Amino acid sequence: MREFLILLVLVLSVFQVTATEDMAGEIKATTIISLSVDSVTIYPDGLATVKRTGSMEVTEGLHRFVLDLPTSANEESVRFTVTNATIVKIIYDDNPEYIINVSRAGLQEFEMSYLMPHAGVWMPSYSLYLEEDFILVSAYAVVANKFGEDLENVRLKLVAGPPQLDKVRAPAAPLYLAEYDTAEESIMDAAPKMASLDLATGRLETLYIYELDGRKDLEMDKVIGLPLFEESSPIERIYAWNAYWQTEGPVTEVVKANNTMKDPWPAGSALLYQNGEYVSMIDVPYTPNGTEASIEIGSSADLTVSKTQTNYTVEEDIKEITGASNASGMVIVTTKTWTYRLKLKSNVDRNTSIEIDDRRPLEAEMIFIEPAPSETTATDLKWEQDMGPRDEITIDYAYKIVTTEPLDGSK
Repeated sequence: MREFLILLVLVLSVFQVTATEDMAGEIKATTIISLSVDSVTIYPDGLATVKRTGSMEVTEGLHRFVLDLPTSANEESVRFTVTNATIVKIIYDDNPEYIINVSRAGLQEFEMSYLMPHAGVWMPSYSLYLEEDFILVSAYAVVANKFGEDLENVRLKLVAGPPQLDKVRAPAAPLYLAEYDTAEESIMDAAPKMASLDLATGRLETLYIYELDGRKDLEMDKVIGLPLFEESSPIERIYAWNAYWQTEGPVTEVVKANNTMKDPWPAGSALLYQNGEYVSMIDVPYTPNGTEASIEIGSSADLTVSKTQTNYTVEEDIKEITGASNASGMVIVTTKTWTYRLKLKSNVDRNTSIEIDDRRPLEAEMIFIEPAPSETTATDLKWEQDMGPRDEITIDYAYKIVTTEPLDGSK
């Protein structure tokens, strides 16, 4: 019985070796596949998805295809498909080898996709044209090609979303290429590992993909600008004044722009123009569609403001107090009172709104305040005031601080 089992194992082993040799012998051809880039998708931190496509006449049966991959491509992320064919085996080498069984001869479509860490960088660049009742938002996509080759006639997709926790921050144009190589050195060591790609996508549901119209050409190691979108957005002008830190102003003008597009506005820097003249460089926050972006324009002379201390008094009162064990002592009670007036004057012939912030000491007790603030905390006072053309308003308030100290010699 034992001899029969040994003989059976030997027969099976010979059969397996023969079958393997037969399969190897049936491979019709070994072909190195180099496909043209069809599309690239660039994420905020530079991770890119590359899709390559092509077609070729292929006979029926087994074929070995060696994929011509860029050196910085993540090999484990490769997806390779052929029409009318199934994958028999994948051999991971410097370039992956795919054993493919083609079920029907003819022209077959090839598709390959993979991830490339830090292959491209993009960020929006805005020009904002501020008018009386609206703002024209013109956005360009500034893209740096670090794919290691020219990309010709490709579909370009750009991913944007709320700020994510990144390990690498994309530098602003035109510093892409100057700083990119330095960042790349420390990153590429981890590139072949899938774990190194986790930082790129964040939460998928928070990301948005812009697909640019038509096909684009991106030269290797070049930074180019491509039109992203242009929209005229209704605005609301408001002003902000921190009376605690800036007693004489100025106020800051803030424009709340409503994103009426179906697409979000990605976060980026912007050149601001007013009445056709350049004003300053500002930041545009990430703004989902249907929401408002608060864009800080800068200091404004549309309102004149001031905060003055109108009164300060100190009152002292000596009292006898009873302590532990009915022991009595003399204390001095000091009451300090501060009175302030905030004055605001409109210098424009239109209605305005202003948000005012002021602060009081934590130990202060309010005596009076007119008008009442819209919000108060332990230390903060906040008002939201509407003003008519050339209007003037005042805000008055007072608070006191009471302290108690023992007289010298008292117990």
